[in-house]
Amino acid sequence: MQHSTGTPTAAEAARIEAAKAGPCMACLSLLLAGLLDAGLVVYGCDYNHAKSGNVRRGHMFGYALCTWHHRRHPIEGNTFATMREVYGPSLLDGSRVFHETYGTDDDLIEQQTYVIEQRRAA
Repeated sequence: MQHSTGTPTAAEAARIEAAKAGPCMACLSLLLAGLLDAGLVVYGCDYNHAKSGNVRRGHMFGYALCTWHHRRHPIEGNTFATMREVYGPSLLDGSRVFHETYGTDDDLIEQQTYVIEQRRAA
């Protein structure tokens, strides 16, 4: 499958891999809001490329999302209802409700960049 962003550069690929290690930015937003226990934050994520006008903005404009928040795949052993109750809406529930819950793409990209920078500094 060919995407509008092309093959990632070395720096872009490094960002994608660092993000995919986790944590999920939507889970982290819930944790920071006091709505999710730290032990429930998901690590090992997909990379969500932010879009503008349904076109990917580029490889540097993305952030980690767990399979629930990105693709609405329940975490093993959980029902859709439990996932929605504990983890909130998925991106597939609609962009508006997703961003109202977790922040804008730019907020989540900034949060992702901060997490990567903190990990590198440690």
